[in-house]
Amino acid sequence: MTSDKIDAEVREPVQDELLCLADTKLVLGNWFAECVMNGKSLPDFAAMLGMCTASYGQTRAIYRYLDLLDHSYGHLEKGRAAGEIRSMDLLDEPPRDWPDFIISIWLAEQASWSMASGFLRSPDRTIAGIARKIGEEAYFHLKYASGWLRILNGADDDRGRAREALSLRWPLALRWFGPAEPVDRLAAAGWRDPGIGDIRAGLADEVQRSVTPLGIDLATLPGPDFPPEWRPRARRTGSLPARLFEVIRFKDAELAR
Repeated sequence: MTSDKIDAEVREPVQDELLCLADTKLVLGNWFAECVMNGKSLPDFAAMLGMCTASYGQTRAIYRYLDLLDHSYGHLEKGRAAGEIRSMDLLDEPPRDWPDFIISIWLAEQASWSMASGFLRSPDRTIAGIARKIGEEAYFHLKYASGWLRILNGADDDRGRAREALSLRWPLALRWFGPAEPVDRLAAAGWRDPGIGDIRAGLADEVQRSVTPLGIDLATLPGPDFPPEWRPRARRTGSLPARLFEVIRFKDAELAR
């Protein structure tokens, strides 16, 4: 199947989901770039720079695919205002400390890979290929974060701060998947497998397995809320904060020539 053969019924929602994924990877890449100097050792610096470039690469691969449909690559990368960015609002607020950084990037990677995994059996081979590549790279990113989770579990202060961070960030990660819906249009049309509800449940199971050693039960944490400013197509509330937008926006097109 080629991009020009996508049924009108799913053409818009497919692009919406991919843009949410790509923009989240864009912001996550900038998190790595901004926080790299806070690494605790040389391996941290190398790992964070590698994760930064991988995230940017995933973003641009999706942007280029969307350019074949109803979007302009140039506009996606350099022409949008803060209100048009569709990143996960889990990443809106900067990390407060190192445990918060680890928890945040770990949840963002877990959530974005979970979302991408639903497209592994997409009838569009390009989308399926992008999803597979995201999974291959996410494997190493999640290994890095999981290693740090074990380290944080070894110190009482770090364990406590990790719990605080999870209490703050987990509801936002879960909110990215939206409220429960009776029908997943993409799953019903054969474009997503499994459906978004099963993907959300799988994410919760995976996160619970990882945080059990920290003495955390996800059932005791706050659940996601969906205020009036929730934007279903963007999978977020409101606009990107101005300070974050200043970090991610393309500064000067002339520098790229």
